[in-house]
Amino acid sequence: MCGIAGIVSKTGSRYDESVMRNMLSSIAHRGPDDEGLYANDSFIVGHRRLSIIDVSEQGHQPMHYKQFTIVFNGEIYNYLELREQLLKLGHVFTTKTDTEVILHAYEEWGEQCLQKFRGMWAFAIADAKRNKLFCSRDRFGIKPFYYYNDPDRFLFASELKALLTAGIPAHANMDTVLVYLVVGYSHMSENTFFREIYQLPCSHYAWIDLHTGQMDIHRYYDLSIEDRSSVDASQYADAFEESVKLHLRSDVQVGTCLSGGLDSSTLAAVSASFIQQEKEEYPYIAVTAQSEASYNDESHYAKQVVDHCSLQWELTKPTYRDFADNIEQCLHVHDEPVGGPSMFMQYWVMRAAKKAGIKVILDGQGGDETLLGYERYYPSFFWYLLTKGNVVRMLKEYYLASKHSKLTLKLLSGYMVYFLIVSVRKKVLSRRASSYVKKENIERALKVFDTMGSRSLHIGELQKTELLQYQMPKLLQYEDRNSMAHSIEARVPFVDHVCVETALSLPHENKIKNGYTKYALRLLADRILPQSIAWRRNKYGFEAPDKVWLVEHLPIMQGKVDASKLIREICAEVPDLSGLPLEIRWRLYNIAVWEEQHNVS
Repeated sequence: MCGIAGIVSKTGSRYDESVMRNMLSSIAHRGPDDEGLYANDSFIVGHRRLSIIDVSEQGHQPMHYKQFTIVFNGEIYNYLELREQLLKLGHVFTTKTDTEVILHAYEEWGEQCLQKFRGMWAFAIADAKRNKLFCSRDRFGIKPFYYYNDPDRFLFASELKALLTAGIPAHANMDTVLVYLVVGYSHMSENTFFREIYQLPCSHYAWIDLHTGQMDIHRYYDLSIEDRSSVDASQYADAFEESVKLHLRSDVQVGTCLSGGLDSSTLAAVSASFIQQEKEEYPYIAVTAQSEASYNDESHYAKQVVDHCSLQWELTKPTYRDFADNIEQCLHVHDEPVGGPSMFMQYWVMRAAKKAGIKVILDGQGGDETLLGYERYYPSFFWYLLTKGNVVRMLKEYYLASKHSKLTLKLLSGYMVYFLIVSVRKKVLSRRASSYVKKENIERALKVFDTMGSRSLHIGELQKTELLQYQMPKLLQYEDRNSMAHSIEARVPFVDHVCVETALSLPHENKIKNGYTKYALRLLADRILPQSIAWRRNKYGFEAPDKVWLVEHLPIMQGKVDASKLIREICAEVPDLSGLPLEIRWRLYNIAVWEEQHNVS
């Protein structure tokens, strides 16, 4: 796990290396172990290294091989198997790194090498013979790749702040800002909150001509599952366990995040069994953030898992004072407005993990999106059963969902209307925003629904959209920034593409069953964890005590909002936060802090 950056000159003039040094300095937290750069008349690339695999100096980047130069961020978990395959094809290796495996794989298979990788990555390979830069991002966008392209130069980096450091103007992308404020979505496409700065989409690669700077983007992976009848829960369990085993490959200490929820608990139990079999020299540490509010404190569930799996436990309990003193630094880490205060809880977990000496940490992102874990999936599942003619099964699941989740029958009915009928959702959001946002800005924000069509009615399409467009990309971005801010590599076994494909190949009836979400995962958990964990009804999801924190923080938040020029453009008048829902207070505060920190115009 590292930080990368690069500049391609389109004018033939060589860039001052001090620009690259400043870019790398802004992302030094991503790689405190080493720094390197390489420059010629066409381009300059730089790298900050967090040493995980082959921690020797041989892993220094930029790495050169024949006519290729690479800067790479991420991990290729099946690098040992690929290395063996390449050795048989006549390749000779000089290091034990996965970076070198990427170079040889690219030499052997060209862009088709991406199909063979199992992992997370963002990299750029300068190919001197083709005079092109080959850039790629992993299938689900676990690792970031931002870029800016103008007539004089093409720049890329692991974080937005590195591009801003290079002098890219910080202009607000108003469409993104408005959708975030009114709808709550912050990741719908390759756009960012900054105008003219983009993300290379997940599942894509790009060629950049080193003479002209022309950029051609291509998709190499598409998540399309046709047959949903050939996979059962035991096959999913096998795929998940294989993924976890691969994700434990490391030359440094590995730990795990543990909220006490189903996903993180199952991950902790499976990974602990492998760690204990290998008799690793390091203790296996589980890190938990305890909410100071009793209404969403999950630590007693986490304690059950710790005791059951014989884990070492690192428990941290952030207070309002911790939140108040650190939230703006946390927001600066992200470079863009974020979804909610729960993101701070994850930031605090990573802080505790660093103090415990952990350099690689497993986390449970992806279980909800792949196995229908969110309660908002119930309506689409019910609709799916109706379209199949399974009225009796639908009524049974509807009733049992009220028994095995936090939702009452009345709430489930409301969910059905809100999540299945887009026009209703638009009216609700419009009515709520009308008290603080200009009418024309509300209409502009709600255009995001024009591209959604009837996807919420089709559960398979809904899952695909959440995985590739707006839910999973958001969570993976938070995961990356929060972990890398503390120089920790976060790994997400649920998001391994083989594991995802297996999960999506399960019949929907094996994902929600008897009112329980993530039924296939619960069957695995039932074998290895207490039933109180495997069959939990309540779901929190790393929640912060926002009902406490955002009330106490109100005067500071109001002051930031009052000073914001951007909010005065968006809103009819400066909003009084005390009269708004907590999530709207949070979004307005985020916009104001983002504007201030990055001098956004």
